[in-house]
Amino acid sequence: MNKTFSLVSGATLGAGLMYLLDPDRGRRRRALVRGKGIRWSRKTREFAGSTSRDVRNRAIGMGAAVKSWIQSEPPVTDRILCERVRAKVGQFSRHPSAIDVHVTDSAVTLSGPVLADEVEGICHAVSGIRGVTHIFNRLEPHESSEGVPALQGPTEPKLGPRIALMQSHWSPTVRMAAALMGTAALLYGLSQRTVGAATLAASGLGLLVRSATNQEFARLLNFRVGTVWEI
Repeated sequence: MNKTFSLVSGATLGAGLMYLLDPDRGRRRRALVRGKGIRWSRKTREFAGSTSRDVRNRAIGMGAAVKSWIQSEPPVTDRILCERVRAKVGQFSRHPSAIDVHVTDSAVTLSGPVLADEVEGICHAVSGIRGVTHIFNRLEPHESSEGVPALQGPTEPKLGPRIALMQSHWSPTVRMAAALMGTAALLYGLSQRTVGAATLAASGLGLLVRSATNQEFARLLNFRVGTVWEI
């Protein structure tokens, strides 16, 4: 095993040296490798900086959330509460513009046409908003959008906000976490000799590629030569 590894390592090193020290094209190749190294070094520093800022901002946000739970929150104005409700409705409705939101003394009134399968999710989500004291459900449920102009458009159901790993664009913190998980899965999978371990290694490699490119897997399947990876 050690002899095979030494032979493969030596052959790889020799091929690399021949590639870089070629009398005709060696200088251009070395310059190209040097340029690539400088570019990736800069990209790595930028990624590290954006990751540290993202982690710091998330930590501040978590601290503020914990503080808000411990300390009593000052009363929320009806205008701010209305904006929160509209944002939440947009996460659970395919046609949020069709829903009217009115807030009076922290009581929320929802009205307008809506698809029947969205009513429960919308009301449950709005009831969980801090500051909402009561909900008046005046929504007009429809089994389908046929014949209702305000309900034309998207047909796929909305199930609420997507978790970080399901989003098309990962934040620097999520990319870093995915890279760490992918590396751990890849190394462990390669250290074992089972079908399950091979599957785990393949999944780890997929996570590494996904975190490095910040591209959805569907787009990675159509990845073309010359595409610039997003860092």
